[in-house]
Amino acid sequence: MADGSVTLVPDGRSERVVAACAGALARSAEVRFVREATDGTVDDDAFAAYLAIEERFVRTATRVTGYLTWAAPDWAESAAHARTVGALVGEQLGWFRATRVRWPGGADHLADAVARSEVLASHVLRLTTEHGAPAAVTAMFAAETLYAGWCGRAAAQPVERFTDLEAWIALHTAPPFAAGVRALAAAVDAIPEAIDDDTVIGWFRDTLRAEDAFHDSVYADPTRT
Repeated sequence: MADGSVTLVPDGRSERVVAACAGALARSAEVRFVREATDGTVDDDAFAAYLAIEERFVRTATRVTGYLTWAAPDWAESAAHARTVGALVGEQLGWFRATRVRWPGGADHLADAVARSEVLASHVLRLTTEHGAPAAVTAMFAAETLYAGWCGRAAAQPVERFTDLEAWIALHTAPPFAAGVRALAAAVDAIPEAIDDDTVIGWFRDTLRAEDAFHDSVYADPTRT
């Protein structure tokens, strides 16, 4: 798992979806912010904006994961989602509140970035509203699979990064995060067979596209990729 990959159930739904979306995952791992975070060249304004949009998205992730806790078909899955909610409103929210004071950024730039970043929250909430738990868990699995991959690969590279960026990457390579991704994978594996793979793959790919727009939102000129 040095590259951030998470072991999936052989020929389970999650493994099939990730395999089908390998190209999309690779493209999403090459957007400007991910490249610059990986090689340590992201500038102060972009990182400040990124912290602002990520902290805001924690609210959406908490809402969706709270719904998944309620909608889960058994105690084990409910407990897994509940642990994720605990991590989001505990460790992650605490980390943002401690870190963002060091990266205030420009108020106008942050406000613009937050407005542009809403594409991801809108996408995830729309999937959840229109298609329920199967789409919600697929969207979260897509996002967390992307992060497990790029943060794992970044952590394995001997690159000098500023402390807060290094800490953010480490947060997404730690055992609790990997356990959360595995729990999402198990939930995707349990999606009823009445929902075909093509549908789940579509939800996954569409979420990656929304992630791309989300990451691009930290730049005043997102066309400079």
